[in-house]
Amino acid sequence: MRYAKYLLFLLLVPGPWTLTPLFAEQPLSLKALVDEVKERNPEILASRQRVKEKELRAKAEGFLDDPQFQIMIEDIPTERPFNLGNSMLTRYTISQMFPFPGKLSLKQRMAIKEALMTEAQAIQKELEIVAMLKEIYYEYALITESIKVTREIKDTLSEMARIAEARYSLGQASQQDVIKAQVELTMLINEILILEAEKDVAAARLKAILNRDSSSPIGEPEGIPKETKEIRLDELINRALDKNPGLKAISFEIEAQDAAIGLAEKNYYPDFMIGVAPIQREGRFDTWDAMLTLNIPLWRGRYDSQLGEARTGREALAFMLNSEKNIKTLEVKEAAVKVDAAERIRRLYETGLIPQVELSFGFALTSYQTGKIEFMALLDTERVLKRTRIEYLRALIDYNKGIASLEKVVGAEIGGS
Repeated sequence: MRYAKYLLFLLLVPGPWTLTPLFAEQPLSLKALVDEVKERNPEILASRQRVKEKELRAKAEGFLDDPQFQIMIEDIPTERPFNLGNSMLTRYTISQMFPFPGKLSLKQRMAIKEALMTEAQAIQKELEIVAMLKEIYYEYALITESIKVTREIKDTLSEMARIAEARYSLGQASQQDVIKAQVELTMLINEILILEAEKDVAAARLKAILNRDSSSPIGEPEGIPKETKEIRLDELINRALDKNPGLKAISFEIEAQDAAIGLAEKNYYPDFMIGVAPIQREGRFDTWDAMLTLNIPLWRGRYDSQLGEARTGREALAFMLNSEKNIKTLEVKEAAVKVDAAERIRRLYETGLIPQVELSFGFALTSYQTGKIEFMALLDTERVLKRTRIEYLRALIDYNKGIASLEKVVGAEIGGS
């Protein structure tokens, strides 16, 4: 009991012994979020259920229709019409409908191709949701990093304000320098408040696409990825034409339509029913009947129209596939151009602009302390520094968004360089 009280004291009283919370928020890993959205997003789950629905339907198409059983009582005496036991003859008929050879397999093949088409559409939906998640994550990361940059600039500006106050107290600067620094600080505080509100909105969008509760906590992003990918345009175009699930869905639909054409051609041939009828006469089964029933495909104009409809639909799908291939090729080229432009811009910032601007700011700060430049010139340099750092972050975001767009069109992840 004594040890329990001591443990309770350690838990309740703040101090160096306070335990770290077991469920502290972990940094948001993009890979973990992609895995989570695949398991929790309602649209992805719904598309997977539709695939199962089509697969079960394809299995059902492989079976014949149920056989029929019929009882026919004949020669019922008119003087006792409700006494069925006095009838002279009872016929028990068992019959089964058989489609013309090949029809059943064509129906099943068509259903299988429709299931594969639905599966490709489900993969396409998953790619779209993952790309949307990445875009939201990158915006969330951009806002988070922008807040950090703005706070760093705010701390730097606070130091600038202290320098201005010190120079003012010595009569080396005007009071306007101090006022300008305070105004700039207020503007940065307001900017941070706006960014934090935007961050809350981005966090809400993340939780929505992940199907999380809106009140659940969400951690900070790991950061903006800086690794580059090797972009080979011709290879990406070939991969897109080969792997893009949207194109595969149309290809499977064309194959399903081929089966529909074959089925329409089989409609010119009759289906048939085979039946067997044991006959009970005066309590004994002494004879039986055999039965064969055929439908007569007499109205050929109807079947001509059905076959023409199937062939026309197939031609339309072939045109659609060619059009989609052209669109995907264009989308790959556009995304690759954007990625290349973003890569060149980020390298320009990394190798030139950021070092130059930081060097310029350091020189301006030293020059102001020695009275060589006015405070307004120092403020301008500080603003350029902040803008350059945030524009560099946006260049990183544009690059990663371009890679995500490429992966959506290609239908597969793009490896690093």
